[in-house]
Amino acid sequence: MKGLLFLARLALICNALFLFCLVMQRVTDIIPPGSIKSTIIVLGWFLAPFINMAVNVWLVSRKILGKNQNIPGWLAVTNLLFLLLQFFVYFILPA
Repeated sequence: MKGLLFLARLALICNALFLFCLVMQRVTDIIPPGSIKSTIIVLGWFLAPFINMAVNVWLVSRKILGKNQNIPGWLAVTNLLFLLLQFFVYFILPA
């Protein structure tokens, strides 16, 4: 169960970096080019949807099986809302 809590917290951090990537698209030169900017882009733009999807699938599967979920409700809801936002940004906006 600690793995799910760790992954949910990691997803929250990546989701925050996803929001920061959205801001970086609109505003230029917030962070000078370098390794920090690259790390933010990789974690926020590329890994956040996959980690977030894994967390939400894990939570739904535990809910269906009736097992206990030892993560705070606000964390689960926040990750779900970020997943919906990511779905919107990646699939609805480009069309």
